[in-house]
Parts: sequence; structure tokens; C-alpha cells
Amino acid sequence: MKRILNPAIFVIAVITLTLGLQSCNSVRPIDKTRLEGYWILKTLKGEDAKAAFAGTLPYLQFNFAKSLIYGNGGCNEFSGTFILTEKNEFSAPNPAVTMKMCMQANKEPLFFTALTTPNLVLSVDESGLLTFSEDKTIALQFEKGEVPKDAVKADTVNAENLTGVWTLTSIADGDMAALFTGKAPTMEFSADGKVFGNGGCNTYRTTYTLQENTITFGLVISTKMACPNLKGEDLFTGLLAGPLQAKLNGDKLTLLKDGNVVLEFTMGMTE
Repeated sequence: MKRILNPAIFVIAVITLTLGLQSCNSVRPIDKTRLEGYWILKTLKGEDAKAAFAGTLPYLQFNFAKSLIYGNGGCNEFSGTFILTEKNEFSAPNPAVTMKMCMQANKEPLFFTALTTPNLVLSVDESGLLTFSEDKTIALQFEKGEVPKDAVKADTVNAENLTGVWTLTSIADGDMAALFTGKAPTMEFSADGKVFGNGGCNTYRTTYTLQENTITFGLVISTKMACPNLKGEDLFTGLLAGPLQAKLNGDKLTLLKDGNVVLEFTMGMTE
């Protein structure tokens, strides 16, 4: 005698199985409020961060209002846009990175390689540990910490915090010591949109406009002194052409073009 399955029981079983499969396949978007704050690197590719970095430990912060991520890779500061999907897939492919000469041993290049890997999966566990995973393999882990005084901040650049004298400390594709054998170039912003300075030998003047952290300089007019070497000065003034993105971090001013750092300054005059 054949046993006939009760239709009602069959329907309930199908619904239960369907809901179960949907539950397994669904991904709950991460609560962005859990990503707020200052995150210090705990592990890099499974290695303890304190073993991989002799000096500063890498850290990062999120700015969801502007879709920015910024921080320090262990020596150099970085900032850039990021994407976080509803499936918690994270991508930050082209952050701008400063070009400091790093004296302490660290694995900063490996850190940036891991951070810029496409479609990393973000998660925050019950203990509050932030994890970036690639194909279910942990690439980076961070833990919450307190923001140090020198941490990178996404400060809004304005005429007030630009006003003053800035001295060039680094230049794209150039050796400061070789390019400027006399003095480092300076740049003095005034509140009324004017700029004065020294290019390394000749003095110069120009104007600037500022809109949403983008600086556009006017025509640069300089003196014509007989200088032994104008290569650095010509490179410096040439890099002022076109819109430049500006970033402030305390007494440091960074100018970027197409996401690449081209000029870095510190506030004040140097001897």
C-alpha cells in the first residue's frame, strides 16, 4: 500500500527549505556606525603587526559622508575614495600616498597591496575586530584605538588654515637635495587670494582660488635672476599648473594631481 504525503505538510516543507536557502545565501550589510572611529592594524596576512612594523603601526579611518578612507601605512600617509557594497565588498583601488623616506623597517608595501586588493569582504566580529578578507582568507585585521595627535584628518582646506608661509619638503620625481642646492622653495598664502614665495632662487607671485579642497593657481610671475641651477625651480613652478587637490594634516600641506602626490610642504620657514 502506497503512503500518500499530506499536501499541507509538503507545502510547509518546501517553504521552510526555501526560507532556509535564502537565509544562508543572504548577506546582511554591515552597520556603518560600527566602522566609525580610529582603527589600528592588528595583523597583516596573519603576521602580528608589531612584528611587521618597527615604528608606527598602520591605522585608518572612514569618512562615509565623502566615501573617503585615510590613515597611515606605517610611515606614509594615504587617502582616497572607497566603495562598500551591500554585500560588504570593499574596494579602494587608487589611494594617494605620500613619498617619505622611511627609516624604520616595516612592511608598508605589503600593507598597501593588501588594502587595495579589489572586492575585499569587510566584517566586524562580536569582539569588535575589523577584518578584511580575500577569498575567505584574512588579509588585514584592525582593532579600535584612540586617535593620536598626529593622525591624518580629512580637514577642510580653507583660506584661514592655508594663510601663512609653507616650505617645500618633497617634490614628485625629484631629489630635494639635488634640485635645490641653495634654499627650499616657499609658498605664502594670503587671505585675499594672493601667493608669494621663493622658487629656490627667484621670487615669484601668483593668485589662487579654492573650491572644495581644490586649489587652482593663476599665472606664475617670477624674477629673472642668474641662478646656477633652475631645474628644480622650473619643476616646482611647472607643477603649480592646473587644478591641484589639497590635503591638510596639522602643519603639513599636501598637493595632489590626479590622485598622485606632487608637492608637500610644512608650515613655517626653514634655515
